[in-house]
Amino acid sequence: MKLKSGDTIGIISPSGSICDRETFFKKVDELKNLGYKVKIFPNVFNQKGYLAGSDVERLNDLHAAFLDDECSAILCSRGGYGAIRLLDKIDYNIIKNNPKIFIGSSDATALLMAFYAQAGLKSFHSLMLLNGFSKNDIDLINHQKEILPKKKHKIIIEGEAQGMLWGGNLSTIVSLFGSDNYLPNEDIILFLEDINEPLYKIDKMLVQIFRNVRLKNKIKALIFGEFSGLKKEEEKQLENLLFEYSKMLDVPCVFGYDITHGKNNVTVPFGRCAKLFGAKICLL
Repeated sequence: MKLKSGDTIGIISPSGSICDRETFFKKVDELKNLGYKVKIFPNVFNQKGYLAGSDVERLNDLHAAFLDDECSAILCSRGGYGAIRLLDKIDYNIIKNNPKIFIGSSDATALLMAFYAQAGLKSFHSLMLLNGFSKNDIDLINHQKEILPKKKHKIIIEGEAQGMLWGGNLSTIVSLFGSDNYLPNEDIILFLEDINEPLYKIDKMLVQIFRNVRLKNKIKALIFGEFSGLKKEEEKQLENLLFEYSKMLDVPCVFGYDITHGKNNVTVPFGRCAKLFGAKICLL
């Protein structure tokens, strides 16, 4: 599936509420200027505390977007929190029978995991509407052949590996532990990032991954993106921590990909088979 000029991109808010409507419509206009039609679903601007409306309202927009024949792609407006509340309520037959390009990250990691596990949908871990989704992301969705690390990357453990690209926001992933029906059955290249988590919590969540035997045994390589928001003294300790867990898993590992909550977040095709050569990931 590719996004062509003239296609319609549906916008939904499955997680947090939108506070900045001015930026929202500015980003919508940018998509229109690129030649795309934009459909804003009815409950996008709803608010219920920290959520973009009730579970029913957010779920209705999710289902409606997949059922809408006009929409070629579905783009999450933002992250925050709330997607995990929908997982047991989604009709996965709707997703399976109406596959579309689905784009999200952060809290939407839960949806990427669920859609692949329950409906076989390959999606895109990418910038969302409010944090900078742009022509570059569309180009990567349409033509991406490899995922390159930053120039200042570090190969923690050298090697080659092959597997399905699977991962996203670390804290969201571990929040689903105990629900094994969201975990992969295939070998994976696990990519991870997070924001505003202190080092001890990153440590604890990596332990959770190590102790989840079903997931651990599927990991053939580790790709660490950005863990932003750390204190300076924690940043110095982060690399040692990542090295420790890479050695425990004994798989190839690279630290320093633009997989992040920031504006440099690179689009990663979730569910796509890939091969790691040193620091380069080539899509198969």
